[in-house]
Amino acid sequence: MYIDKDGLSLTRSASDNAEGTQTTETTDASFGSSSPGFAPISPDTPSWGPPSGSGGSNDPGFFPISPDTPSWGPPSGSGGSNDPGFFPISPDTPSWGPPPGNNGGGNNNRPIIIVPGQNNCFNCSTGSSSNVRFLHAAVNQPAVNIMLGNRTVINNMQYGNFTPYYLSGSQNTLVTVTNTQTGQTLFRRYINLAGQTAYTMSIINNGSGISVFTLTDTPCSYRNAGCLRAVNLSPNSGAVDLFLSGYGRIFQRVGQYDATGYNTIRQGTYRTFVSEALPCSNNNGVILGDGYVECSNTRIAIMDSATINVMNGVTYTLYIIGLAYQFPSLQILPLESDLIY
Repeated sequence: MYIDKDGLSLTRSASDNAEGTQTTETTDASFGSSSPGFAPISPDTPSWGPPSGSGGSNDPGFFPISPDTPSWGPPSGSGGSNDPGFFPISPDTPSWGPPPGNNGGGNNNRPIIIVPGQNNCFNCSTGSSSNVRFLHAAVNQPAVNIMLGNRTVINNMQYGNFTPYYLSGSQNTLVTVTNTQTGQTLFRRYINLAGQTAYTMSIINNGSGISVFTLTDTPCSYRNAGCLRAVNLSPNSGAVDLFLSGYGRIFQRVGQYDATGYNTIRQGTYRTFVSEALPCSNNNGVILGDGYVECSNTRIAIMDSATINVMNGVTYTLYIIGLAYQFPSLQILPLESDLIY
């Protein structure tokens, strides 16, 4: 959305070429419930539970956003922060639990629990194994069940939710996505996975159906900085720019189903913003305003903002999901990965 002195006018940026692993299957228009989904859990794995307390939580993996979140500014504190770098799925997310009639199936069904900012890993991949997590980013698509090989890893997964990492085999791994309500197969493909590697598989829109967009979650190799990249999974936003408080514009013209490389970011707490791509390539001419960004006498409205806590040696990905100027609205979903191999 471009803003000038005479008022508002809507434009759309051209989408860039898609990258990543994408395959299309047809789907129906049915919808699931509002629960985030649940995964089979073995007897050796503690049950999931909601974040403790209300109105905010100090549990690792959750970082509430509220109107009181500070606006633009430099990262807080040179010594870093103990706050985790995750955001809640929603304030009223129900607790996780195993699917009815499923008693778990051994260690391969156990999710990998990530403790933000700590160099440890539960059930990390060894040898030829890999680690896979899933993100439901397909707008206006139903809740889904997901299988890795012949085992179910998540049931009733809703749009906007993501899973922990699961241990998987490498090379040709069969990934199956089905409609939770009808059982219809929406996606079924073999995907080649490398051993001792972590992946995020995102369920995305592809015409009237869905695809799976696969990205490698590369560990951050810096001890004195975090690693940050961005991925645009919005089906209608066109190219977008992303901004970080204290840094300005950090990613330019991130096209539809495109991923950036990693930037190093100092440890601290930041606000990140997304807008349609500005017409200028020179960052020195970019002005960050209250609810807008501007360059070359052109103002563009900010479509969403989020808080992210960056910790040294940890990898972060800013996923852009949702619809520009429609419902569900465009949003920034920061995901953390600190798997250590």
